[in-house]
Amino acid sequence: MQIILFGPDQTEEVNFDQFSSFLHGIQRQCLKAEFDTFSDGMDFITDDEFMRLLLKRTFISDIKKARYIDRLESRPEERRHKILFDQFCQFMNLLNDFPDFEVAIRMFAITKKPLTRKDFQRAVKASTGLEFDRELVDVIFDVFDEDNDNKLGHDEFIKVMRDSIKSRGTLGHHASSSSPPPVYIGTVFDSTCTKVMPDRV
Repeated sequence: MQIILFGPDQTEEVNFDQFSSFLHGIQRQCLKAEFDTFSDGMDFITDDEFMRLLLKRTFISDIKKARYIDRLESRPEERRHKILFDQFCQFMNLLNDFPDFEVAIRMFAITKKPLTRKDFQRAVKASTGLEFDRELVDVIFDVFDEDNDNKLGHDEFIKVMRDSIKSRGTLGHHASSSSPPPVYIGTVFDSTCTKVMPDRV
């Protein structure tokens, strides 16, 4: 990495924008590699595949994971969504701002106020400056709205997010032999260096 950033003689300089672009490229390429293991060459994954991808990062029991997936698969066809890579990135990038997001969510729990879709979007925007696409919000509420009252279950969603943060970087971890093959960080790193700083590779 030192050679990529500072040259073979370690004398070249990297400004903030270049380094920020490099880190963003690393993160995006890692997410793309993970996304591709579920997309089968398409430019989207189904919403139940998106949830499987998210849940595989967690320590939730297999029984509970299966229950979440069943909720998605039991929906009528018109309520199902395709999740594009940029939408996947929207969700995963929320993990970078999770402390602020959790504070916003906990405020609703403290006041015992149910979290609606509008409130959820407000919490996302307050912590990231952006709003989720509607498809993402629909999937999240379809899974974590256990009472089917259009209100989000705070605790379980927060637990899933925390588990996802703990497991970041473990792209090669898959629970079963039927899961997609592991993604190796070295491959992702080499690809990112070539794309972000080609003149130093």
